[in-house]
Amino acid sequence: MDKQNCICHSMKTLLKEQKIISGVDMEFQFICLKKKMDTIPFRLYSTNNSKPFMAFYKCIATPFFRLKKLYEETCCAELSLLEAIDMEGNPADPFNDFYALRKTNTCIIVNLSCFCVIDPLPPEFVNRPLPIIEPKC
Repeated sequence: MDKQNCICHSMKTLLKEQKIISGVDMEFQFICLKKKMDTIPFRLYSTNNSKPFMAFYKCIATPFFRLKKLYEETCCAELSLLEAIDMEGNPADPFNDFYALRKTNTCIIVNLSCFCVIDPLPPEFVNRPLPIIEPKC
């Protein structure tokens, strides 16, 4: 299996699992998910030792994405950008400590054959509720 087919296959699996955790394609008999999740965030790399692929749009620079659509015939994907935020809900440096990932309405289309590694992150990072921080006296 070549690199192009491998990353496309991985994205197909990611999309399938993303649908499962959102409850779109499946009803569970024995488990109850307290919170429906519809995103498995991830980063893409072009080589094993490189920095992650970054997308830029207006004030957003991010290496975090959500798979919206997969075009298997061309090995392309539509990705929505996820913005890193800190514990106060402000934009955060995606390479340092960030608290959560916030969905955006911004999308890009990428050729997956340009990438060789997908690095998934826990779905709980997306739209994670901000902590209640009590003011100090």
